[in-house]
Amino acid sequence: METGLKLNVLVVDDNQINRLLLKKVMEKWGAMADFAENGLQAIEKIENNQNYDVVLMDVYMPEMGGIEATQIIRAKPEPYFQQLPIIALTASMLSTERGQIDDAGMNDYILKPFEPKNLFDKLSAYQKV
Repeated sequence: METGLKLNVLVVDDNQINRLLLKKVMEKWGAMADFAENGLQAIEKIENNQNYDVVLMDVYMPEMGGIEATQIIRAKPEPYFQQLPIIALTASMLSTERGQIDDAGMNDYILKPFEPKNLFDKLSAYQKV
């Protein structure tokens, strides 16, 4: 499988198994992964660190979902928050959900369970050279 992803990724997912799986895959590819369990934690980490290259954001989570969290991030005036790539993680993609993802300011989406090659390709597009 591919290696050499030089990315700092924030994975936001309330499912521990998904987080463990993504951690294993990211480490294998050489990416650094940090984790949050809901949108509130994600916003806090992004505001405090501002060092993530890309965010994988679950759409449906308790406390605050990915759509709402992305809207809050995108509402911040600083360029970092406007330009940070956010990829939605979702178990289904109905046309209404696609609209919500776009309207919230998410850059892309990936279906769960994810295909590793598909995830790698999407992440590598955001790699800094």
